[in-house]
Parts: sequence; C-alpha cells; structure tokens
Amino acid sequence: MDYLHYRLKNWKPLEYMGMPEGQKRVARAYMRQEIRDREEEYRAIQKAAGGR
Repeated sequence: MDYLHYRLKNWKPLEYMGMPEGQKRVARAYMRQEIRDREEEYRAIQKAAGGR
C-alpha cells in the first residue's frame, strides 16, 4: 500500500512508514476507496466507448 501512496499521491515512502498504525489504517481505507472509484470510472469509460 505504501507503494500506491508513493505512485498516486507522491508521498515519500518514509512518510507513510513513519505514520502511527491508526493513521496508516485511515490512509489505507482512503486508498482502497480511491482504487474502487478509479475502477468504477474505468468501467464507465469502457461502457461509453462501446466496450464490455
């Protein structure tokens, strides 16, 4: 999950790794929601483009 924060949010790895566990839990929950949102958006684009 720390890699996704690095790639998608430009967080330095040590920023995420240095967080208390409670903050990491919240960050992971938000990242999972963002992934779901991106997947939903991708499916909507595919459908609009005549894909599956």
